[in-house]
Parts: sequence; structure tokens; C-alpha cells
Amino acid sequence: MKQLTLVIVSVALLLTGCGNAFRVYHDLDMEADFSQYTTYSFLDWTDGNKKTITGMERERIRAVFARQLEGMGFDYVNEGGDMQVKITVYFREAKRFSYGFYYPDSYNYIERALAVDIFERGTRKHIWHSAAVGEIGRTPMERAEELPEQVAEMFEAFPVGK
Repeated sequence: MKQLTLVIVSVALLLTGCGNAFRVYHDLDMEADFSQYTTYSFLDWTDGNKKTITGMERERIRAVFARQLEGMGFDYVNEGGDMQVKITVYFREAKRFSYGFYYPDSYNYIERALAVDIFERGTRKHIWHSAAVGEIGRTPMERAEELPEQVAEMFEAFPVGK
């Protein structure tokens, strides 16, 4: 019975440590007057993102950012928004180390950095940056499920919102 309990507790601990965790970073222009911005528009994807991310996934990503910004009180305009929003996705292979019962182990995984940069319309001055970095789901649907939480956390420190 003790061995069964030990196995169950060990498996539970291993599973809780295997989630797709991500870290979020922010930076902003301390002199920008964020209260003056009421509209936003999206800048085009990079050529690299057009090659590495399907059109369907790019649209899902953009839709989540749009819901977040509109939920904060900003209105979307096709062109010429007060805020010009640039979304960029970076991928890299990473390695995670873990310690099993008898010896250390490691595995490779894909890490994604989802970045948003916001520029002021007229000046193209960079006023906001945020990135969520971490292990991603293997399928587009897994990534889509994680995305709203990641984007919401990316905007937690945004200086304004209605």
C-alpha cells in the first residue's frame, strides 16, 4: 500500500510539473500619454511569420489580440489607428532537464515567444512591448486554447484601459 501511494504521489508531482508554462515581459515608454489613444490597427506580419505560421493560426492570434484590445476599450480601425499593433511570433528548440527516480533526464521541446509591439501612429514611436515566452502546445488547437490566457497576461501591465 505504501508503494502504491508513493507511485500515485510521484506521478501527480510529475504531471503538475509538465504544464506549458510561460513567462511574460513588459516594457513601455514612460513618457507616452496612453490616455490619448482610442483606436488601434494592425501592422502586417513579418515575412518570416508568413512562412512559418499558417494563415489560419495567424488569424486566430490576431483575433485574440483584437478581443483583448477591444475589451480594454479600444476601437479597431482598418488603417490609421492611434496605436499601430505589430504581432510577431518566434520559435526555437529548447531543452528541459528533469530528475527522475534514478537519474537525470532531459527532453527537447519547442519554445515560442509571442511578442506585441505598439507604435504611436504619426511618429512611429515605440510605446509598448510585451512578450510571452514558453513551451507551446504541439497542435494548433492546443496553442489556440493557451492563447487567450497568454495575451491577457501580456496586457496586465498595460497603462490604460477602459
